[in-house]
Amino acid sequence: MTAFSSVLLSPLASYFSTTEDEVFHVVKCVLAFLFLLLCDRILKQHEKNEKEKKAIGEPMTTDDVMTMKKGDLTRKELKQFDGKSDDKHFLLLACKGTIFDVTRGRDFYGPGGPYNCFCGKDASLAFAKVSTAEEHMNAKCSNLFAMEVDALNDWYRKFEEKYPVVGKVRDSDFKAPKKRKKTLKASSK
Repeated sequence: MTAFSSVLLSPLASYFSTTEDEVFHVVKCVLAFLFLLLCDRILKQHEKNEKEKKAIGEPMTTDDVMTMKKGDLTRKELKQFDGKSDDKHFLLLACKGTIFDVTRGRDFYGPGGPYNCFCGKDASLAFAKVSTAEEHMNAKCSNLFAMEVDALNDWYRKFEEKYPVVGKVRDSDFKAPKKRKKTLKASSK
């Protein structure tokens, strides 16, 4: 064998003389490297897509949504934030005279969402009655049953825990309800 052929064949011979564990280790390293490359590509594509969304002006993901500046609004001003005029607009609703920014819940409160009917108004009565009927879309809660008061307070707590408070409804017609019990005599009439 010539010196030239031994130089060429030496690495091949040593490769085939390695143990199975050494080959498996090399394969694992190569696979790990390929996995890292794939992850890098996916992250770069995601960043590119987010930049394109910002450039186009599309609504961003939940984490990127800005909240509205704090300030009190009248009922007329609140009505502008029902999401029906512009799908990139802030979504606001009021409960018990307090305005909440529900923009990050756009899937539920945005146009076409199941709770869009509550946006742009103080729908305290609807929350108390667990209703989406148009006649309940107001804040006139002075005459509620105990169970309805509890439902209203539960909704308020949920909004308070999940969404930022923007302010108060300046000309709110909300009056704190007085719990009244449904008596047996009243229900038999």
